[in-house]
Amino acid sequence: MKSITYFAQNLVWLRNQLAPKLSQQRLADEIGIKKSTLAAYEVGRSEPNFGDLVKLAAYFTISIDDFLQIDCSQKIKPVARHKTTDRVLVTTVDSTTRENIEFVPVRALGGYTQGYGDVDYVQKLPVFQMPFLSRDRKYRAFPYVGDSMPPLRSGSVVFGEYMDNWGSIKNGTLCLIVTSDEGVVLKKVFNYLDDKGVLVLKSLNERYAPYPVGINEILEIWQFVGYFDERFPE
Repeated sequence: MKSITYFAQNLVWLRNQLAPKLSQQRLADEIGIKKSTLAAYEVGRSEPNFGDLVKLAAYFTISIDDFLQIDCSQKIKPVARHKTTDRVLVTTVDSTTRENIEFVPVRALGGYTQGYGDVDYVQKLPVFQMPFLSRDRKYRAFPYVGDSMPPLRSGSVVFGEYMDNWGSIKNGTLCLIVTSDEGVVLKKVFNYLDDKGVLVLKSLNERYAPYPVGINEILEIWQFVGYFDERFPE
C-alpha cells in the first residue's frame, strides 16, 4: 500500500467536517466496520486494509491518493468544466489536476439528469482513478440495472468515455445515453442525426425493440469502454 502519512489525520478531519458532527459509531455502522477498528485508524494504531480504505474514500467522496498523501484540511476539492461546442461537462480533478473518474451510485442515479451539470452534485460523487485509462480523456462510471444488455448483469458497473461530437458515433457503438426521459441507459447506437435528427437505440436482448431518441432529448453520451462485475461470468 502507498504511504499513509496523512490517513489518520485526514480521517479525523473529514469525520468532523460533517454537521452535525459524525460520531465514530455512526461512521463505523454506515461503512460496515467495528467502532474499535475505526478508532484504531484515527489514532494511527492500525493501518486500513484496502477494502476499508475504498469504503472510506467513497463515503467522503475523495480519491484514495488524496486520502493517503495530502493534508485534506489544506485542500479545497477543485472542480473543472469542459466546454467544447455548446455542451459543458462538470468534472472533478485530484491534487495533481488529473481528472477523476466519478462513480454515480444507484442512490444518486435518479437525480443524475438534474444534477449532471451541477457542481455541488458532481462534487459529492465518489471518485477514483484507473491507471490504465488515458489521462487525456474523460471517464465516468455508472451502475447497470436491468436485463436488456446481456451478458452484463444487473449490478455491474459500466465505464464510459465522454463523447462531445455525437455526429461521429459509428453505427453499432455501445454507449451510455443520458436522456431527460429515461435517465441513463446502455444501448447499441445507430446514428441518424444528420438526416433524421435521432439516434436509434438497440438492446442486445431481442425481447426489447429498438427505438429512436431525438437529439433534443439527449443530455450526455458516454462511449462504453469496459465494465466491472464482482461475480464471475457463468
